[in-house]
Amino acid sequence: MNRRRALGATVVAVLVAVAGAGCTEGQPPGATNLVDPGSPAPQPNPTPILPPAPLSGKPVAETVASRQAVVVPVRVTARTTPVGLAEADLVYQEFAESESLHLTAVYQSQDAARVGPVAEIRPVDIRTVGVLHPFIGYTGGPTGFLDQLAAAGLPGATPARRKAAFPSGQASTAALRQAAPTGGVAPTPVFDHADSGTPLASQGVTPASRLTVAAPGHPTQTWTYDAASSTWRGKIGKTTVSTASVVVLTTEYRTLNVRKPSPRSLPGAKVYGSGTAVVVSGPSSVSATWRKPGQRLVCNVIDPGGYQVRLQPGTAWVIYAPETARVNVA
Repeated sequence: MNRRRALGATVVAVLVAVAGAGCTEGQPPGATNLVDPGSPAPQPNPTPILPPAPLSGKPVAETVASRQAVVVPVRVTARTTPVGLAEADLVYQEFAESESLHLTAVYQSQDAARVGPVAEIRPVDIRTVGVLHPFIGYTGGPTGFLDQLAAAGLPGATPARRKAAFPSGQASTAALRQAAPTGGVAPTPVFDHADSGTPLASQGVTPASRLTVAAPGHPTQTWTYDAASSTWRGKIGKTTVSTASVVVLTTEYRTLNVRKPSPRSLPGAKVYGSGTAVVVSGPSSVSATWRKPGQRLVCNVIDPGGYQVRLQPGTAWVIYAPETARVNVA
């Protein structure tokens, strides 16, 4: 009996244990039921982080951020209706002869189907945009100015050489971009741009809603802050333009004597050097200083604390104001 009975008892014990495991008795405290989770739910792709455009500070596609800038000089009088300025990342303004303005419009993050009226090349264009490595669309110019352009190594095209880039006598930035030699590089950033909530300057910031620039021999230029669009608005010729920031650089003006193809004299802003500045961006203003040592160096605009001013992303309008001009912020 002994061995057989012992073996039988063992088998019965095993069967009882197995049967007990299949019963629906309550689980001990702390135990959990395991459930097959199935396939994991797809996770949404994170929003891609777009790089900032080098000149406007606004987010753009990588292919746009890395492309070359295009520059078009524009001549404006009180009777002119300029076009294409809204798409510019930067516009530099020189007070020219006969109450006119000479604008240097720079396009990188956006293209403009029409820009004009296109003007001749002038020293202010060459000395301002040399640091940007652009392709320039212009109408020609005095012999001496063309020599300066060639010496600066800045490529460009005129209607006489690239008619397709100037439809209806006005420049197309996309067509100029196609006419540019291969290998063009993105421009060097010329301003710091503010993140959300970042002040215009480290110190000396004051509220601002109106800026006036009165240059002798020219109508007073008035810029007004529009809170609804967070832009500054001014009248250029017969066109109202909107810009994120206006930067006024006070500088010396000299008389440029042109001999070829026809003798004439015209004013020219001294772009290199240093001086005082007034900056408005968003609902704020600050008095600053500027310094640009040479053609291929950036013009730094420094706040009273010794730091770069930080503009709101968007178009910046830079005015070369003569030392005799009156600049007021309200």
